[in-house]
Amino acid sequence: MRGWSPLPVILGCILLSTGAWGQPADAGVPSPPESLDAGQPSPGALGASGVPDAGQTSPGALGASGAPDAGQTAPGSLVPSVTPDAGLLNPGQVQVTLHGVPVTVTASSVLVDAKAPGRYGPANLLDEDPGTLWAEGAKSTGAGEWVELSFPPDTPVHAFLVTPGNPKSAKLYKANARPRKVRLDLRLHDGRRMGYELDFPRDFPAGGAIYVSYERQFAVKSARLTVLTVWPGSRYRDLCLGGFVPVFRGPWERYLKPFLGEGRELAPTLAKFMEDPGDVVDLLPPKTSGVAAWLRTYPEVPHSGRVPSPVEEFDLLNGPSREWNRYRRDLDRAAAGASHQSELFRLLPEPDGRGYVFAPMGPPKGPDSYSNFRVHWARVEDAWRVVELDVTYREQTADD
Repeated sequence: MRGWSPLPVILGCILLSTGAWGQPADAGVPSPPESLDAGQPSPGALGASGVPDAGQTSPGALGASGAPDAGQTAPGSLVPSVTPDAGLLNPGQVQVTLHGVPVTVTASSVLVDAKAPGRYGPANLLDEDPGTLWAEGAKSTGAGEWVELSFPPDTPVHAFLVTPGNPKSAKLYKANARPRKVRLDLRLHDGRRMGYELDFPRDFPAGGAIYVSYERQFAVKSARLTVLTVWPGSRYRDLCLGGFVPVFRGPWERYLKPFLGEGRELAPTLAKFMEDPGDVVDLLPPKTSGVAAWLRTYPEVPHSGRVPSPVEEFDLLNGPSREWNRYRRDLDRAAAGASHQSELFRLLPEPDGRGYVFAPMGPPKGPDSYSNFRVHWARVEDAWRVVELDVTYREQTADD
């Protein structure tokens, strides 16, 4: 990886002052990345937190319900359904087939590794694999760098999952630069544009991601993610991005239009939950798996930090249906209220590394806005399943 030096910093400032911020930068021919001791992977990470060694897979992220040793493939993990074409158009552009949909992935610059072409290429952003990532190659801090996904006409894009930094381990996540704020710009096929700003605070954990619940009928022509501000790396100035995954709708099956990859991959499975939270029972582990799925209720919880002891809890798989029916309507209402307040949701790794917690990005704006919820996901028999559902009567706000 490239270390800090005064000249690149000055050059980066010149680029900003001359209006070239956000335009494709001449990456030059950077020196080969240094070998970095990756240590143990961050369990449950969505992407790599630091630049991983070539060819290694960081287990435990998006496909593992535990945290095996670094460099080993997680038991029961699946091969990502992303297929790059044989040849690159240039180092910053590649054709990728995701669930049968051809996607052109373009980056403003790419960190080049002569020994492993494509090691830090933009195709890595679509595979939900924590052992791969995109690293920019500009002579700057990384601010203004961008990646763009271009889709065929009438592609039913439903959502996006954005993973900052290099989430392979907490150590590498901090060692490399990562986005602090990014802008997601959507160009629609009818000529309209939409935009979202995503904030990643300093304590945003390695492996965490933001889910953008687009959920509109308007076809997306392209989606560009631009880095606005940066958290500098403690050791390297290369800015990394672990994932930029689109969620596609599939063709109609009976009366349903499924999400391509649902169950096998987490991003489309989150979309399935958000479409109809009340049908979360369809996402529970099979009874034959022996894995329980708990519903827990709380009168009040903080937005961040430990939750108190539950007021009530029962097993969704084996409890009486009338118990679940009491909360089903509340969950539907809570998800609708959260989506109305913001289309952004957070996906954070569990403290023990065994899966993820999905919840609204921010607390309710007012004490009576809506009740909140948290959904705990884990890999069970090669599929993403809900293993715990926290239903809160009210979440604390800044006014409390």
